[in-house]
Amino acid sequence: MAIQQVDPIYLSSSPITNFTSERTISKGSTEMLISALSKMTIRSEGVRYVSFSSDIQNILSLQGSHPDKGLFRAPDYFIRGGLTQMNKTFWSSQKGYGISTQIDPGNLIDGGTFFLLRGQEDATQSVSQSANYGTLTMDLNAGYVATLQMISGAVSSNTLALSNLKGKAISADISMNDLGYSFSMSDNVSKDFNNVLRSLIEVSAIELVGKLQGVPYWRCLANAGVNAEKNTALLAQFVEQNQTKPAEIIKTVQRALADLDYYAGSIDGQLGELTSDALFRYQTRMGLLASGSIGFETFRSINTYTPLRDTPYVTWWESVSETAIGSKVTPAVPKAAVVPKAVPKAVPKAAPVATVPATATKETATAAAKAVVETGAKAQDK
Repeated sequence: MAIQQVDPIYLSSSPITNFTSERTISKGSTEMLISALSKMTIRSEGVRYVSFSSDIQNILSLQGSHPDKGLFRAPDYFIRGGLTQMNKTFWSSQKGYGISTQIDPGNLIDGGTFFLLRGQEDATQSVSQSANYGTLTMDLNAGYVATLQMISGAVSSNTLALSNLKGKAISADISMNDLGYSFSMSDNVSKDFNNVLRSLIEVSAIELVGKLQGVPYWRCLANAGVNAEKNTALLAQFVEQNQTKPAEIIKTVQRALADLDYYAGSIDGQLGELTSDALFRYQTRMGLLASGSIGFETFRSINTYTPLRDTPYVTWWESVSETAIGSKVTPAVPKAAVVPKAVPKAVPKAAPVATVPATATKETATAAAKAVVETGAKAQDK
């Protein structure tokens, strides 16, 4: 939104509810949504959240006594939805192995009534591992405040998986000279599903706001989260290119800055004063370290959040990313649901819905899922 320089939208939400039977899920989903919207719009200020809750009367009483109460702006859109599905044991696995060996068979001694085994020596060891994955599904929808009607296509339905339980156990036994020794150790790690809940809300906020604003939100979804292997591979490639072809790196940055109207000089591959000044202003705007030089974080930002393009500025960026995550990205044409920026003053009999032509993009797995959902919605309209 910072790159697209969009106008802010005003929205509110009803409580984000837990519709599952799981009682350990946090009741702070609405607050998580507000935090997500606040963090994602620090630079663009593309969303203005209007507080609305069960204690709204108290808030209105307080707002009514404020000298600047005339600045109040009612929201144009509202969000509703909640956590709709939860599977704590979507997938589980347990595996292990054991080894035993005989060191000394010992001596069998006749004790009269029974036999005695003396001097036997043996050893055994066993190892076991277990893992469990669970899933959470959240559905959020947006609607017009003026008509209280939901907006077709302004929907986010996502499922995330969590490795919520991992365990490992080791045991060993050894007997020597009629004495036995044993050792056992277990290590279990469990994770809270509320971490997935927060991630679900953040992903849903990106998708819904992206659709309402009409911006290519799928680029943000494709780069959501932290992939250590991907970042390491990209950093290594960047360092190599910067050492062997520094002029090409500078040209790439100059083209991107020119597209963003930060740079008006020639694409000459020289890190001159104009380029450094443009870099400084871009870095300040994007919340990066404003040094006026080209570092990895700046180069990654330029290739991740590409304006007016469906692919990064350098061809090797996606090939390195695909190798790092172990999968190929298939080109396709997703359709972004876009709604009007403002609602008509007169309340219509049916809520208006604006559509835009499909925009060709470099498809990601996330965007593919969205295309399927939107195609299904279109079929239902027919």
